[in-house]
Amino acid sequence: MRSVLIVIALALLLAHHGIAAPAGQTRIDLDHEIGFNGKFKLRNWTPLQVTLENRGPETRGRLEVIVTSGSEYRGDVYQTIYTTEVDLPRGTRKRYPFTVLIKSYTHDLLIRLRQNDKVLLSRSINLRSHFTEKDFVIVADNFLMPDTLSVMPEHLYPANIRPRSLPEKWYGYDSVKLLILRSDAIGGLRDRQFQALIRWLKQGGSLVLGSGLNYGSLTSLRIRRFLPIAVRGHRQLTEIASLKQFCGRGIAGIEPFLVLATRIDGSRILAKENDIPIVAKKSIGFGETIFLAFDLNSPPFSRWEGRRMFWGKILSLQREQIRPAIELEDRRIVKAMLTEIPLGLAKFSTVVGFVGAYLVFLWIILKKIRRPGKSRWLYGMLGLVLIIIFSFIATLGLNKARTNAKFAYNSFCQLDVDDSNTPAIANFFIGLYSREKSAYGMKFGTHFYPVHHILPEKSATRTPAPYALHQTDSGQQLIGSISRWSQIMFKLKLHLASPLTGYARRDGSVLTLELDSELPHDLVDCLIYYNKKYSTAPNIRAGKRQIVKVDLVKLKKKEIFGGHHIDKLIRGYKGNGSNGYLRIAQQHLTPDFLLGIHEKYRSRPNSVVIIGWLDHGLIQPEFNRSRMPPGSGITVINWELPVEITL
Repeated sequence: MRSVLIVIALALLLAHHGIAAPAGQTRIDLDHEIGFNGKFKLRNWTPLQVTLENRGPETRGRLEVIVTSGSEYRGDVYQTIYTTEVDLPRGTRKRYPFTVLIKSYTHDLLIRLRQNDKVLLSRSINLRSHFTEKDFVIVADNFLMPDTLSVMPEHLYPANIRPRSLPEKWYGYDSVKLLILRSDAIGGLRDRQFQALIRWLKQGGSLVLGSGLNYGSLTSLRIRRFLPIAVRGHRQLTEIASLKQFCGRGIAGIEPFLVLATRIDGSRILAKENDIPIVAKKSIGFGETIFLAFDLNSPPFSRWEGRRMFWGKILSLQREQIRPAIELEDRRIVKAMLTEIPLGLAKFSTVVGFVGAYLVFLWIILKKIRRPGKSRWLYGMLGLVLIIIFSFIATLGLNKARTNAKFAYNSFCQLDVDDSNTPAIANFFIGLYSREKSAYGMKFGTHFYPVHHILPEKSATRTPAPYALHQTDSGQQLIGSISRWSQIMFKLKLHLASPLTGYARRDGSVLTLELDSELPHDLVDCLIYYNKKYSTAPNIRAGKRQIVKVDLVKLKKKEIFGGHHIDKLIRGYKGNGSNGYLRIAQQHLTPDFLLGIHEKYRSRPNSVVIIGWLDHGLIQPEFNRSRMPPGSGITVINWELPVEITL
């Protein structure tokens, strides 16, 4: 009996000190939540939540999400790896949010936890039952009436999620057409969730914000950031007849019900009952918030037969793309970047000229040697000297190339600017080049952004070199390796605070532009597009305010722009001390750029577009190297200003 008690006491002691499991044994549970309530749209960025619960000893490692794309038939299968560091003390449960791009459902998605080279945990997810081809309408609510999703428009996929599952990155809303959220849920969002929501709204998102009995949340600083609302209290109604004009059917309650009386500065009232705005729309950047004065989950709205018509009308209100999107073709940008690789190698034309000259001289000497006579020996010696000289020059060139950097980069950025109240949209390309096998790591500030690899048009391979998107608290890093004598290219989409502000005013025969630039460098080789014609403009000085005037009488005499004007406009570029990379990019990209602007703005007489170039990269990569590798960057900006016409 005594021995039994000793054994029990030892067991309790071991359990108390956490040695119930063998040393080093992991006891970690993994759970995941993909997309929105288990669904995602193919070829769109989607949120993925991974939850780890540690019931064993403290564990540190790296969590990986591996997305496989491509086709075995085409031979272009590749993997994109999303990673983050994991620190799991004993007895903890942590969530790790990712935002991933899934292009194919034929390959399983793999989630695994690694510790150095050891895989501690792995989970494979079959995607066939998770994908859809539809955009989403998301109802983010912890409590939802059973038939709410069934009354949504059929061309969208309705999904109900908890607010805590909303994306933490703005591009996680890539496939979301409409988000429906109660106002009191805003305060419960994590900071990254809230920041992602605001950025999505500014970039064109649509949010429906419902009110309830507790309207205290509407006075919070968070909501006031995008909805300047003043609450006047509840009002009691028995019907909302104004909704009949709004969507074709009014609401009538069996009993009186409450609505919230508000005033939203700068909003457009879409439905109004007496003096109470029932439906109001407030723009924010390119997006909008629609505020409802009633509770979506309470009668009479929750039982209203007109809900399908109501949501159809709400979706029809979404802002169309007011501004034409001007995007240069990826393949042309990549071609221009590959033409000017900053590795110190001789240009192709120089190599061709050198080899050509060598062959011509050698042919002439050999022809002389074939003739009989004593001069054959003279020409033979001359040929030997020629070979030595050309070999010496070639060796010098090769040694110079070897002494230059073995790893370099170049970049290209197209910045689309509207006004200071909306974000500037940047399509940013970066190419990495190496003469030897090399590892790299780089980041672009503290923000998160969607990243795609790009293969050149005539690439020798169908798949990119392996790389990973590693997320940390300080931002996102691109990590990978590059083979000897090879390159890898990426495209990023970023949204920046507009570095340019100004206005345009037409007064009789003069178009006046007042321009303010916060750019770090001068904007050079500027053109102005107005009334189907281009005219040259002075450089826009960095950190300066300047006035530019366009004589409309002279402009009227010009011929309407056509493709035959392009060469003349390119020849008009003054250089301004710019580098050769800029000259090459202008020659490759200007034709399509000018034609694209003309095609999309020719029918918009009340807009003026300013085009200019920076011979520097507006976005600078940060490399995890002791020395910044050599590189070059250029930026092209297209800036639209509405024209105010004064009589």
